[in-house]
Amino acid sequence: MFRGDLFEGDVIRQFESAFAEFVGAHDAVAVPSGRAGLRFIYQAMALDEGSEVICSAFGYPVVPHLTGSLGYEVKFADCELVTLGMDPDELRKTISDRTKAVLVTHLYGIPCRIREIAEIARSAGALLIEDCAHCFGASVDGRKTGAWGSFAYFSFETSKPINTLGGGMVTTSDPRAAERLREAAAREPVKDFAWLFKRLLKTTFETTVTNPVPFNLGVYPALRFAGRKDQSTSRFASGYQPDEITMSGRMGRYTNYQAKLGLAQMKKAAAPLARRNAHARRVIDGLKDGLRFQTNDEPGVESNYMLLTALSPRMEELSHKLLGLGIDTKHHYMRDCSGLNEGGPPFARAAQAEREVLHLPAYPELGEAQIDRVIEAVKRARSLLGTTENIGQPSAAG
Repeated sequence: MFRGDLFEGDVIRQFESAFAEFVGAHDAVAVPSGRAGLRFIYQAMALDEGSEVICSAFGYPVVPHLTGSLGYEVKFADCELVTLGMDPDELRKTISDRTKAVLVTHLYGIPCRIREIAEIARSAGALLIEDCAHCFGASVDGRKTGAWGSFAYFSFETSKPINTLGGGMVTTSDPRAAERLREAAAREPVKDFAWLFKRLLKTTFETTVTNPVPFNLGVYPALRFAGRKDQSTSRFASGYQPDEITMSGRMGRYTNYQAKLGLAQMKKAAAPLARRNAHARRVIDGLKDGLRFQTNDEPGVESNYMLLTALSPRMEELSHKLLGLGIDTKHHYMRDCSGLNEGGPPFARAAQAEREVLHLPAYPELGEAQIDRVIEAVKRARSLLGTTENIGQPSAAG
């Protein structure tokens, strides 16, 4: 603050250069948020209004909302139930000579089948955009996610592997597009102390309430109480609305202070990513006879397991039982987005994924004893549910 480089300075460019080198992209541009990055990508691509863009039917609804709001025709390809990413076979059925871009998401830190998808897009003459909001550090054949397409965008929100109090990064293989992206980012208004104070306050609050002592004394009992109530809400509730409010709080110029945070975290990201992966593999190995997990076990694939994801036909029952046993889980983070296209075809696997996906704790801050407690709690929950069969057995839609 006293040096005067809190909001603008040289570290932003240093962070961009380090990030581009890490990913293996031609260039990287710091942006206000992941979704702002996607908007800037569309602007840099300069597609004609009405151009066809294919998205995965299972994902974050803001992505197709934003795509459609910019005047593009959104089409969906169903997901697969292994990686939960776009199914290449479904993409082949959907892509046409009208398709100008294919937008794929590497969900929860697991790379989708990007080799096949990239080849399909290339053969059709469509640009490939990678949604890497969850997937920093993952790779396929030694090539990082974010380096397979013409563009990719990453998120640096507080829950992500790189946390810079918000913000994100766009990578690209196109030098001219990089210039247009940088110009768009530079046109954003400069942030102020009020913004920084709010972000620091929000992050401090999140850190405090998830500390074991206040979480166990206050937050966890509140979660258990809330879990007894009917939690049914609109499928496209807060954060999923198809209007400009989805960009609220997500714009404004990326700051030098954020870049310093990001550059420092990049230098030490390998160790927590390795712990996260080790925890995930420990849980998967401990429950492989009881649950089906999201994976990509193809040769040459390295995931980051940002969220350890199980699939169960009795997901909500299992979640409630685990909460009663002291294990907090997460679900309904991603949705079957096909309903956004009124009158469009249903997508069975996207609908199944929405019903069945459950995220189990495997955070790098946990110790092995805590990970083993998660495993035992899941086994106990299955017993309480009276489940003797594999509750993660794929259905016919898989």
